[in-house]
Amino acid sequence: MSDEYRSRPAGRWLAWVALALAAMLAALAVPAVRHLREEPPPPPTPLRATWTAPPDVQPGAGPDFPFGLAIAPDGRRVVFPGARDGVVQLWLQDLRTGSTTPLPGTETATLPFWSPDGARIGFFAAGAIRSFTLEGASVDELAPAEMPRGASWNAQGDLVFAAGADSGLTIRAASGETRVLTAPDTAAGELGHAFPVFLPDGEHLVFFVRARAEAQARQGVWLTSLGDPSRRERLVGTASHGMVVADRLISSNDGALVAQALDVGERRLTGRATVLGVSVGQTVQGQLLAAAAADVLIYSPPVSSLRQLAWVTRDGEPAGTLGSPGDLWSVRIAPDGRRVVATVLEPLLRTLDVVLYDGASLMPTRVSLSIDADESPAWSPDGLRVGWISAGRALTVRGAGAVLPAETVRRFDEPVRVTDWMPDGRSVVVSRTMAATREDLWIVPVRGEGEPRAVVETPFADVQGVVSPDGRWLAYASDESGRFEIYVEGLRDRSPGPGTRERVTSGGGSDPRWSRDGRGVFFRRGSAIHVATPALGRGLNAAAATSTLFDTRMDLRTFDVTPDGQRFLLNLPAAPAAAPPATLLVNWR
Repeated sequence: MSDEYRSRPAGRWLAWVALALAAMLAALAVPAVRHLREEPPPPPTPLRATWTAPPDVQPGAGPDFPFGLAIAPDGRRVVFPGARDGVVQLWLQDLRTGSTTPLPGTETATLPFWSPDGARIGFFAAGAIRSFTLEGASVDELAPAEMPRGASWNAQGDLVFAAGADSGLTIRAASGETRVLTAPDTAAGELGHAFPVFLPDGEHLVFFVRARAEAQARQGVWLTSLGDPSRRERLVGTASHGMVVADRLISSNDGALVAQALDVGERRLTGRATVLGVSVGQTVQGQLLAAAAADVLIYSPPVSSLRQLAWVTRDGEPAGTLGSPGDLWSVRIAPDGRRVVATVLEPLLRTLDVVLYDGASLMPTRVSLSIDADESPAWSPDGLRVGWISAGRALTVRGAGAVLPAETVRRFDEPVRVTDWMPDGRSVVVSRTMAATREDLWIVPVRGEGEPRAVVETPFADVQGVVSPDGRWLAYASDESGRFEIYVEGLRDRSPGPGTRERVTSGGGSDPRWSRDGRGVFFRRGSAIHVATPALGRGLNAAAATSTLFDTRMDLRTFDVTPDGQRFLLNLPAAPAAAPPATLLVNWR
């Protein structure tokens, strides 16, 4: 047998072995390839729970700001305004442990927001934007803001905020320079810009545009940039603001909370919207009752806005109701102690109207007929006329019988509110928002007799001025001390010196009302009604006496008192109940 013949079977065997090994390796390689090509594991399943504050803390900062919760960039901490024992301040909660602590120096805070690094918390209080630094617990004032409507920081330290209800957006650059960023297009029907939110790139931002009823094509969430703020596009039509997390815009669609991809380069939303919740609330100002960051989302259902005007006696005992429930705001009693004017939000057009209750009929008579916002009504001393502000800037007067047309007395370049009439009926007192001195109190003639003149002009917010029955004294609220207190100042003696001005309260106060004899001032402190006896020029810088009449222990929006001081008309929730719980959604993306 030749060597060649002997080698052939061996060669064939080796070939078969090689083929078998190759087949085995191939078989082993298939799972490996499949493993390499396998999709990553699915994201964690969304988890829903109820978010709650501590039992002794009522979340929110009053009826205008019932939510105000903000989530830290890491999604593990939240900050929110809450009231305990009638005092509103910010509270910091760790979502991992539930530990909740108050933040000192944040009394009366609203609309908190986080810095991108999570080291600072911005908020609005006492007519300004302030900053709370977590390390060291220090508070700094950043910029004035009389009627806050939201703010946002970017990583570079630029701060964009809305300082007024009908203003545009203002930017406070990291360098400290402040300038106007956007302005409402009033010719197109825009009323104001609010609730700005920076995108992750720190250059683009979204904001909410509030518009008139006839210009709903302008209302919604818009996109712009710091480099070219004049170029802006509407992303979605909605009645509340939007939030951005990563590449998603979160907004409200007919009460449902939805998320949709945002293409910043194309300046539009793409893909299909994802429903995150079926019931989310919003405020009259257009604030969405929701907050989101990282993988955490918290949202609150709608909060009932219905209010009831309720009569109570001087000791707080119920004495009946006035009219039917509605979205009621300011309320003033006529000099006859029977008729009442109030502002109510019209449910269809969502504008404020001035209405009159005659004390007998359940349904009120509409006094203001324009489609603009009509608010802050006040009675003339003889009870024959009502004055109010239309569209934020027009002083308007009409007969209380609502027979003759309303008369526009004067138009202002800045926002104003009527607070009272002078006893002679020839002038009204208004609070006027000024660029240099914030809110001041002015006397404005209603018959063209002379020009308006300032009576209280300070660097602080001086509001709610009411005149004593003898016309000598003006009681008003001012935040000079860091929170609103009641002050009394002489109207005839305008020279500086002791006895011309005194601080009446020391524990907070708002909504002053004079007693008929001019010796007492009723005022509100949280949910309680108090009365103080001012020194009235006797050189004492304190009230001679202050006492509590009654505490409603409810969300008291405003009040008024009859001329005899024996009955009070309170603006209270129509159906007192605990606020509905908020929903916490983890892994929402």
